[in-house]
Amino acid sequence: MRGRLPSARPGAAALGLAVALAFALPAAAIDVFITSPKPAEGVFGEVAVVAEVLSAEPVRDVVLRLDGLEVGRRTQPPWRWTVDVGQGNVPHTFEVTARGASGESASAVVITRTISVDMQLDLELQQLYVTVTRAGRRVLDLPRAGFTVLDEGQPQRIVTFERGDVPLTAALLLDTSLSMQGARLRTALEGAQAFVRSMRDLDEASLMLFSDRLLQMTPFTGDPEVVARGLAGIEAAGGTALNDFLYAALKRLDARQGRRVVILLSDGTDIESVLSIEDVLWKARRSQALVYWIRLRDFDAGHVVGRTSAWRDTAGHEREIRGLSRLVAESGGRVIELARIADAPAAFRDILSELREQYVIGYYPSENNNDGKWRRVRVQTSGFGLAVRAREGYVDY
Repeated sequence: MRGRLPSARPGAAALGLAVALAFALPAAAIDVFITSPKPAEGVFGEVAVVAEVLSAEPVRDVVLRLDGLEVGRRTQPPWRWTVDVGQGNVPHTFEVTARGASGESASAVVITRTISVDMQLDLELQQLYVTVTRAGRRVLDLPRAGFTVLDEGQPQRIVTFERGDVPLTAALLLDTSLSMQGARLRTALEGAQAFVRSMRDLDEASLMLFSDRLLQMTPFTGDPEVVARGLAGIEAAGGTALNDFLYAALKRLDARQGRRVVILLSDGTDIESVLSIEDVLWKARRSQALVYWIRLRDFDAGHVVGRTSAWRDTAGHEREIRGLSRLVAESGGRVIELARIADAPAAFRDILSELREQYVIGYYPSENNNDGKWRRVRVQTSGFGLAVRAREGYVDY
C-alpha cells in the first residue's frame, strides 16, 4: 500500500481517519495507526511513512521518530513523511505520536525486519469459519472427515474442528450519510439494535456510525445497553468515506481474540475516502475478520444510481464497488442485497444465525515461505449438492 495513498483532497469534509468523534469513550480519546511501512517489510533508502489519527478533539501535532530520533512533525493532515533509512540491512523502529489539544496523546510503533535467507520458521494456526449450504439452506451435521482443506492445492491436516456456536466480536459499521436520512436510517439502526440484543454472554460488539466523519463509536462490549445508547440522537448528514472507516474497523479488530466480524450496511458508494478499496483489501487480507455487506439499493428506481464525484467518474465508482464485493468474498462473508429497506433487521438476524451455525476448522500450513505472498485456500466437502463458503486465503508472513 506504500506510495499509493493520494494527497490531500480539497473539499472533503474528512481526510483519512482524522475525524471528530462523538462516542461513548472519554471526550479526549485519541488513537493512532501506522499504515505504512508494514512490520513484515524490510526497508531501504527512501521510505514513505503514513499514519492515520482518530481523535475526539483537534489534533495539536503529530510527531514521527525514526529509531528514537525525531525526524518529522506535522500540525495538519495528511500525516505523511518521506525519510531515508539508508541501505543497511537492519531493523528500524518507526514511532508516530499524536497529541490532542488537551495534551492527551497516543502512539503507534512499527518495527521493520531484516531480510534474511535463514529466517526462523514460525507456523501460525490458520482458522477457517466455514458455512455449508444445500439449496440455500445451511447444513449443520457434517463430520470432521467430510472436509478437505487445500492450501495452494495441497491437502492439509485438520487439527481443530468445532461445530455450532463460537463467541464472536463484531464491528457494526453503519453508513449514516445524507442518502440514509429518514426511514432508511431508522430502519438500519433498528437492525443493528436487533443484532446486539440477540448476542450471547461471551459475544461483544462495537457500533461505528460514519458518513464523511465518525459520528458515533462505542467500545467493544457485551452489554447491549451500551451499544444501544450509541444509536440515540443520530441524524444522517454528509458524504461517505466508506473505505477509510472499513479499514479502521478491521484495524480495531486486530486486537480482539476469537472470531472477528465486520458487518457493513451501506450502498457502497464511496465519495470522500483517502484510501482506495485496494488499500482496504490489503488490510482485509492480513486480517482474520469475516466481512458481511448489507447492500442498500436505490429503492425508488429499483437499481443502483450511477455516481460521480471529484475523485472518480461512474466507472471508477463501479470499480470500487466491485472491489468491495471481492473483499467480502475473500474474507468468507457475503453480500446481502436488500429488496427493500424494511428487510434490514432480517438481514442482521440472518447474519447472526449464520455465524452461530458455522464450522470452525484449524490447520497448520504444511509449507511456509514467509514471503508476504497471498496463499489461496479452498475448503471442500464430500456431500452431494453442497456449497461451501470460507476465507479464500491468507498472507504468508
